Amino acid sequence: MPESRSDGRPTRTAPVLGVDTLHEPRWLSEAVALPTFEVLDSRSAQGRLGTHSTSVTVDDLVRFHGHACDGLLRGTYAMRALADVAFPGRAIDRTDLRIVSKNSPCLGDVAEYLTGARVRYGTHRLDDALGVGFIVQVISTGEAWEVREEPNFLPATLRAWDAALLEPTRFSATEKAELLAVHEAMVWNWLRTTLLPSRPADHYRVTRLEQPVLPPPLHEAIRTDVLNRSVPAAGEFLNPYEAAAIPAPNLPTDSPWVQRYLRGP
Repeated sequence: MPESRSDGRPTRTAPVLGVDTLHEPRWLSEAVALPTFEVLDSRSAQGRLGTHSTSVTVDDLVRFHGHACDGLLRGTYAMRALADVAFPGRAIDRTDLRIVSKNSPCLGDVAEYLTGARVRYGTHRLDDALGVGFIVQVISTGEAWEVREEPNFLPATLRAWDAALLEPTRFSATEKAELLAVHEAMVWNWLRTTLLPSRPADHYRVTRLEQPVLPPPLHEAIRTDVLNRSVPAAGEFLNPYEAAAIPAPNLPTDSPWVQRYLRGP
């Protein structure tokens, strides 16, 4: 039985690896090097770059995407391989990146979740020629890297099934029900026997790009919550609502904070 809140309603608990569901199968825990990430973000809607990173796991990506699948996991391994070369020993700064990916639900979700890039801001761009891979560029410096899955890592038979099952009129409803079940089982088996026993660098190759040419954005707009990312902290006004201030103060009207605020920007 789930625990109850004080109002009597059940408390929702987040799924974790080891729960045997279709979305998060228990066997993901068999991975030799299941990727995890540290990411850095801005600290508020108009805020500076934060000082504390946040951990992102495959669980988080599965919940964002909606299910575990080969595309999501292959994209995750590819991004881990790239991050190990581009950002060794440090967090991925989600306020300062562009990314190019194939227009895939799986790869696109990995791209946006792990880099903070968005199509609507022109920082997530699309190029189906990449296949299972990404180009990541640091906006502030122009540095860029490309990662690609090695050719034929996913067997030709699985690729052929993928293409066939997306044809809307090729199979009857009865045939498709059977074929989807068979294909799904074989994809899971490939993941367990081939991807999960490997490490990201084994099958995902990273290249530094000296003069990257990115595809044009589909849309461009100003992303306001990263505009002040490089502003330094103010010596006099250190936010009293930091995590260390427990409980946070209720600022009196005669405090320097309130008086400065009332003077206006």
